[in-house]
Amino acid sequence: MQRGDVTVLSISAALAAVVAVAVAFSVHVLDADRSSALVSRDSDSSWLVLTWSPSFCRAQPTNAACASGDLAGMGRTLILHGLWPQPRENQYCGVSRRVQEESSRGHRDLPPVELSAGVRDGLAATMADAPNLSLHEWYAHGTCSGLTPEAFFGQALTLATQVREAFDPLFTDDQGRQLTLSALRSRADERFGSGAGERVGMSCLNAAGEGPYVVDVRLSLPAVAAMRTVDGDLDLRRLLTQAPPLTSQCGHGLIPG
Repeated sequence: MQRGDVTVLSISAALAAVVAVAVAFSVHVLDADRSSALVSRDSDSSWLVLTWSPSFCRAQPTNAACASGDLAGMGRTLILHGLWPQPRENQYCGVSRRVQEESSRGHRDLPPVELSAGVRDGLAATMADAPNLSLHEWYAHGTCSGLTPEAFFGQALTLATQVREAFDPLFTDDQGRQLTLSALRSRADERFGSGAGERVGMSCLNAAGEGPYVVDVRLSLPAVAAMRTVDGDLDLRRLLTQAPPLTSQCGHGLIPG
């Protein structure tokens, strides 16, 4: 995996390994003739996942996106990885086998999706290698959301902004120290209301000789298509109270200095 145009695949693969530690599941390839509408109705919740790239690159220093400086260029802020309908088997809804295989290998040859300039710009500022990763995220997860690509990514961006505002200061304040799950959940309760913290978790990756680093933050939310109110509200304070509790993959980890 040497080419820069597919470096994001290795990011996704490494983070997927973290998911496997947190939740026991077998990846289920959906039949191409199952309709997206049918599968999206089976989803009763979703995960919003954001990555702290300094931790990822400390744990995976040889990753091409880390070695090239691409992830460092995103700055010290949580970056959007994805919005994933749950349960985990809800992937590639109504998507052909060819597209599934291309999404697994790399992202350069996936069919384009129609997005407004505003959403594309938002993704470029919030998601690493957005032109490629966004296509993978759409076909793997967005097709099971019950939304259009524009609505799906617009929704993810709105939610990611709220998460960054709440948790970025916690990560920057703890640089060079341990971040605990209790601190993360306490911040969620302070920002989004009592009980919100039970819907927030984190995952970690080990750096050789150093121990675990907090790689990402996950939030348990309602089904993607059910999030917006009639007036378009996407307030995390409301959404977190409507989601199932989330089991965290780790209880503490380092934040790079």
